[in-house]
Amino acid sequence: MAISELLVQTALKEISDPNTGKDYVTAKSARNIRIDGSDVTLDIVLGYPAKSQIERIRKQVLAKLKG
Repeated sequence: MAISELLVQTALKEISDPNTGKDYVTAKSARNIRIDGSDVTLDIVLGYPAKSQIERIRKQVLAKLKG
């Protein structure tokens, strides 16, 4: 199955931001989704300082997208 932006957004809708309880798509935190073959890059932009949570969020997103 080819990866599409819609497929990525659907996966990100299943992950909730632990501080707001909203998923990253509804919160408009998922930005700059780029797909190159089977490689996906994206930015998660949060409206608060989250340096201490970066690795946890990265692991959540990777696990969901590799799912």
